[in-house]
Amino acid sequence: MKEEEKKPIENEKEIEKNGDIKEDKKEKKKREEKNINSEEYVEEKFRKKRKRIKIAIITIVLILLIGVLSTIFGIITVFNNKIINKVIINSIDVSGMTQSQAKEKIEEELKDQLSQTLEFKYEDYDYEFKTDDIETEYKIDEAVKEAYSKGRDNNLIINNFNVIKGFFKKEEVEIEVKYNEEELEKIINTIGNNIPGKVIDYTYCIEEDELIITPGKAGLKLDSDKMKEIIEDRIVNLEPNKDLDTIEIPVYQSEPGKIDVEKIYEEIHTEPKDAYIEHDPFKVVVDEDGVDFAISMEEAKKIVEEKKDEYIIPLTITKANKTVSDLGDEAFPDKLSNFTTKYDASNVNRTTNLNIATNKLNGKVVLPGETFSYNKALGKRTVENGYKEAAIYSNGKVEDGLGGGICQISTTLYNAVVMANLEIVERHNHMFTTSYADASRDATVSYGSLDFQFKNTRKYPVKIVASTNSGIASISIYGLKEDPEYSIKITNARTGSIPFETEEIQDPSLPEGETVVVQNGTNGCRSVAYKEVYTESGEFVSKTLLSSDTYSAMKRIVKVGTQKVETPAAATSVAPTVPETPSQPEPAEPEPTTQPTTDSEQETNP
Repeated sequence: MKEEEKKPIENEKEIEKNGDIKEDKKEKKKREEKNINSEEYVEEKFRKKRKRIKIAIITIVLILLIGVLSTIFGIITVFNNKIINKVIINSIDVSGMTQSQAKEKIEEELKDQLSQTLEFKYEDYDYEFKTDDIETEYKIDEAVKEAYSKGRDNNLIINNFNVIKGFFKKEEVEIEVKYNEEELEKIINTIGNNIPGKVIDYTYCIEEDELIITPGKAGLKLDSDKMKEIIEDRIVNLEPNKDLDTIEIPVYQSEPGKIDVEKIYEEIHTEPKDAYIEHDPFKVVVDEDGVDFAISMEEAKKIVEEKKDEYIIPLTITKANKTVSDLGDEAFPDKLSNFTTKYDASNVNRTTNLNIATNKLNGKVVLPGETFSYNKALGKRTVENGYKEAAIYSNGKVEDGLGGGICQISTTLYNAVVMANLEIVERHNHMFTTSYADASRDATVSYGSLDFQFKNTRKYPVKIVASTNSGIASISIYGLKEDPEYSIKITNARTGSIPFETEEIQDPSLPEGETVVVQNGTNGCRSVAYKEVYTESGEFVSKTLLSSDTYSAMKRIVKVGTQKVETPAAATSVAPTVPETPSQPEPAEPEPTTQPTTDSEQETNP
């Protein structure tokens, strides 16, 4: 009952409250109507309106003023011939400069880098080349034009924005760089082929009816990708005062590839084929002797399982009925190149080795796209193959070694191949300069490690014609001239000298103070060689780097005597008790003497 009584009371209060609210709203509305009609209200409305008009007028004036000033500013910028503020080209501030001034400043501050010599070193081996050798081209003019174009867009607003932005933020422009990637790859390959202690993969050659396989040796391998990154960083990221010190050649330890007998079989196995000529179009098909294993594949694989310095697999050779020689001059009508070197015919052993080498080369035919290997053509240098002991470079001096002199033939072949416009695949310079070829025009070989290889990049086969006679080693390359045919010139120059040092060896067998020169010293050098291409009419076509080489200085070795020579004691007189002739001591027997040799430099002829 009590709850029912409370509810009506609450409802009454709520109604009363709502009524009050409605009453307040009516009163407020009446006051507002009264204020709208008042002078104060009208004045306030006019005041607010005038203020809005004033703000609008000021805004319009400001916009017009900014527009006018912006237009004037933009016109001044466009007609100003200087680069706007805070524009940087390869870390060089070119703000406020004309295009010619900016270019001049860039060339001055980057002069050591725009045409720099890159030097690489690993232990005693070093290599250097110029950025010009890989046809490096820096687009400085384009970079300056890009810098100058800042703030000179077709859109006036964007122009002004960029100009104003230049007071607060730098604008970076990079110089675009282009270079010949193929030439750079050749240089990287050359460095990789010449690093000391490099990994040696297995090699093989055919000697009569035997396949001789020489296993490889673990060693160092060039990190070609890292090498390319280092070179690109030096030639692309140009900055003033950037470190241009000698670059350490990146290498890593590597194991040689496992001897793959099946792969070798695929490369050497052929059926006998006769040589012939096709005339339309002209084509020379070279003869091939049939080559096959004389034993089963399983037996051949077992042979290479043992650890040996050399593996021999017997072969079955089937001769072709008709050889290229039987085709006559029709197959190779044109002499493409010729190169000769001189040798001492009175040196019988060395001459014997030269004769063997030229006989092995003579008549060799290289098909289009085929790569020729000097080591495979000559085979292993052994007594059984007729090679003799003659002077070679070894361990930093001249010593006798089996096959001494054959590097003269590889050198002669190298020059003939370049002049025939064929591609060099692998070539190494000697440790020291030679007497039979200028610096950077030699090609040394060592069976199992250093080879000379070239690729026939011509349309037709080429034939090697080699001979030694009366102190002249001659190699010619024969083939068929192409259209167009080019004339090749090799140029070389020494770029630096490396003075020799003198090593003294104490020799107790020589009298003290006397000397014997065991080996005369020879200065080393740095050198480069270029291949220049001309049309047959003599017009210049191109110039490319063949090689950049370092030749060590050969020590001057002198034996210095350390043997003490006793001076005979002076005789003394003693008064004898009995008269007799005083005895005289026997003179000491003089030691044999050797006349000292005067200092001189000479080139050896290994």
